[in-house]
Amino acid sequence: MGGRRLSALVTGGAGFIGRHVVAELLQRGEPVRVLDNLSRSRSTSLDAFEGDPAYLGLVHADVTDADAVNRAAADVDAFYHLAADVAVGASVRDPTGAMRANVLGTLVVAEAARRRDLRLVLVSTCHVYAAANEPLAEDAATIPASPYAASKLAAEVIAQSYAQTYGLRLTTVRPFNVYGPWQRDDAEGGVVARFLSGDLAGATLEVHGNGAQTRDFVYVDDCARGIVDAAGESAVGRTLNLASGAETSITQLARLIAGDPSRVRHVRHPHPEAEVARYIGDAALARQTLGWTPRVDLAEGLARTRAWFADRA
Repeated sequence: MGGRRLSALVTGGAGFIGRHVVAELLQRGEPVRVLDNLSRSRSTSLDAFEGDPAYLGLVHADVTDADAVNRAAADVDAFYHLAADVAVGASVRDPTGAMRANVLGTLVVAEAARRRDLRLVLVSTCHVYAAANEPLAEDAATIPASPYAASKLAAEVIAQSYAQTYGLRLTTVRPFNVYGPWQRDDAEGGVVARFLSGDLAGATLEVHGNGAQTRDFVYVDDCARGIVDAAGESAVGRTLNLASGAETSITQLARLIAGDPSRVRHVRHPHPEAEVARYIGDAALARQTLGWTPRVDLAEGLARTRAWFADRA
């Protein structure tokens, strides 16, 4: 290839994790184009990249638009597929919407990757797993508890079928509970973002249900680094968890952020049927395959994220 730098197309690249993937690629000097319909993000999230000669711009289009995806992929070498409807609660209210974005969108991306023989890194989710009493490795049972989780598992199966049938060079990445700057703090945003935003506003932090449900929190820069690393040839054909291996209950998280237990209260869970009691990940395979380990612990990650929200308050 004459030393030419590889180029990438990041679907959902204006979104929370996608924006950090774009930043990671640009930091490595890799040309990158973004495709995003901006339904859950703003183009201003990409403003910091304007002027970087490796930033190839934004294609404002939906990932289910096959013509737009094929045009955007015309001169790239790799897909990072993050475009998705990621809200669990929204998927409970509107399962059809989640299926359209996550299943049809992945089919369109897989077909474009097949046609152009592109490398594909599919970003899935830990939500495909059933709850377990031990750290979840990649071969753990997959029992989706919500339409969102089901749509992401279906997306994985579609991509895997393309790998099996057409030889698509695929890596599937399952991040656990990602948090950090640029995460939405509204009702469909992440719990860390909602708690930090509420705390900065002086509000009481509302924990859904009894708060005993646990999560494995991964700082977004660590997640983005793992996703980009997953494009390496050693990861082809793999499914890889990105997890910290540390378990934190939602009540513990709220008290850690609020600093005062009296500023935390429990409220009725809006969708208890889609709740999973326990998530903790095993990222040994990512460590073995990529040399990936998280660098930012929860205390440092919360401090960085708090500072980001404070700057924008």
